[in-house]
Amino acid sequence: MVLLKTAIAGFGILTIGVLMLTMVGQYVTMDVQQVQMHEIEPHAEFLVGDFVDRTYTLPGSVHVLGTVGVSQAPSNQTSDVRFLVFDADNYQKWSSGDQASFVYSTDKQGQFNYTFTPGTTGTYHFVFDNRASVYKKYVTLTIAYEEVITSRIPDPRVGYLSFGLILVGSLVFLYGMIRKPPLTWN
Repeated sequence: MVLLKTAIAGFGILTIGVLMLTMVGQYVTMDVQQVQMHEIEPHAEFLVGDFVDRTYTLPGSVHVLGTVGVSQAPSNQTSDVRFLVFDADNYQKWSSGDQASFVYSTDKQGQFNYTFTPGTTGTYHFVFDNRASVYKKYVTLTIAYEEVITSRIPDPRVGYLSFGLILVGSLVFLYGMIRKPPLTWN
């Protein structure tokens, strides 16, 4: 004689665990975000007289980052340059002498890092303005952007829960099958 109710309950829990593992687990998903770095300009070196414009196409709403190194042409000592980033419309305004908005702007010396987030996908102009100096400048430039990619994967916690239910169901089922009911005297 066995504990029938206990054995049936254990078998039920075991069955639910197996069904969750084999059928439900693939439908319960979770979002996973991964950051990918894309290099646009790994290393560019150029000479800046009055100003230099370098044009790049950037996706919108990504984190753009890079480094700029500036040194004076005749002496190779660290120097400064005005660094501006414009979208296509504002670059046209700036180049014609009108008031323009920039995405990023700085006046720094030596080597420095920069970061900005473009609003929309499009062409962006990286301008190095050296008109305030009589000396030409050597400039090194790197540009990259970080893109966050979201993907859906099966939730691993469902598998853990399923294995837990299978283990508990198996133990309860075995207990119900092995344990004998207590004898009662009437």
